[in-house]
Amino acid sequence: MERSDDAHGRRQAIIDRMLSQALRSASNERRQSHDGLPEDMRAVIDVLLAKAQAQRQRRLTYDDLEEALPPRDVSAEDLEAIFWILSEHGIAIEDGDPGRD
Repeated sequence: MERSDDAHGRRQAIIDRMLSQALRSASNERRQSHDGLPEDMRAVIDVLLAKAQAQRQRRLTYDDLEEALPPRDVSAEDLEAIFWILSEHGIAIEDGDPGRD
């Protein structure tokens, strides 16, 4: 069983490294759609991308989203843009624990 765990650990390390590289390059390359948003919405996306990169996750929670949102009312279009841009970076917002990646 230990041998299987070693193989799993090696595969997971490779996957984690690839994801980290993808997130790093994605966060350095801001999409045009990102630049077209209001400044506070760009900040929300930047915070969420940084959090995903720091946690090495492809999934964030709705709590993460709520924490990042500005204190103003956020429109459905703003939320759609956030979800769309995050998906361009391979990140999803989901219920539950983001550690299940």
